[in-house]
Amino acid sequence: MSTPFTPDYAAPPGDMLAETLEHLGMSQTELARRMGRPIKTINEIIQAKTALTADTALELERVLGIPAHLWTNMEASYREHLARQRAADTLEVDEGWLASLPVKQMEKRGWIPAGLKGGPLMEQMLRFFGTHGKEEFTAVWQERLVAFRKSPAFQGSPEAMAAWIRQAELEGRAQRCEMFDAATFEKTLPEIKSISLKEPKLWVAAIREACNACGVAYVFLPEIEKIHVSGATFWLNETCALIVQSGRHKDDGHFWFTFFHEARHVLQGKQKKEWRIEGIGIEDALERDADLFAGEFLVPVARLKALRAQHAGKMPVTAVKGLAAELGVAPGIIAGSLMHVKVWHPTVANKLLRRFTVEEMLPGQ
Repeated sequence: MSTPFTPDYAAPPGDMLAETLEHLGMSQTELARRMGRPIKTINEIIQAKTALTADTALELERVLGIPAHLWTNMEASYREHLARQRAADTLEVDEGWLASLPVKQMEKRGWIPAGLKGGPLMEQMLRFFGTHGKEEFTAVWQERLVAFRKSPAFQGSPEAMAAWIRQAELEGRAQRCEMFDAATFEKTLPEIKSISLKEPKLWVAAIREACNACGVAYVFLPEIEKIHVSGATFWLNETCALIVQSGRHKDDGHFWFTFFHEARHVLQGKQKKEWRIEGIGIEDALERDADLFAGEFLVPVARLKALRAQHAGKMPVTAVKGLAAELGVAPGIIAGSLMHVKVWHPTVANKLLRRFTVEEMLPGQ
């Protein structure tokens, strides 16, 4: 993650003014006379006691021939430098808060620069979470952190989860999406389903392109330690939703079920002010609906039952391969579904499940 270059020095425009006068052999008194200003004003500008205004910059341009924008830019840089110094001097470093955050994991992923300590690290973390101070961080994130802690199903670190979803938000906002249109997105889902037939290394780029065209940002963000989450959905604004996947289980059955589960949350459109995160213990009507949608969209229950009936209640591997070709999905998706409902033992499902690594998925982003 790159950070803005902020030099630890800045010269006041008075320095350049003093050097210019010396070069021209002009006294402060002479300059004051030419500008129609009190000598005190000129002296205070040179000593950086008085700010150099835009009007003064224009007068200096007329008298000395140096463009006004050079004077105003120097003044702005100098004042910003002073403000940064004041901010650094007054920044309260909360070592307890910093210790609760997954700093090493964030450094390893390149989310923040490595090696920062104390004030610089505090500043960087506030920048990452987009808050002015610890108090503002608490106001923005406390409700979510409390929800994570109260969930009996979520055994990870709330702070790590906050960092993961914040990074997903940042990456999602960097994508260029069309305005969201539910009908277009729904019509595009069969096209996205067919992507399951491609090599895993091609999935992320293909999904993202299709989603972006419908007003949905798509991020593949591997989980960090202590979050244990497979996917999440959020609305970046009123016209753009975000789907993020971690690829946690690293097989196509779980991956594609998770995607269409999250896609259903987007179509539900009822949670625009909150994250929907899979793995933190939420079991409500929206979750049940998303599960039913993903399962039925990928492998229609009626078709699966009919196929089993054709084989006396059994499900041969060859039959699953044929069904996959009929439905236009990867066989591993059906294998995952059969394993989930305990029709197939994992040892059988593993014959068709396609495994992937995080490393092969990332280059496609």
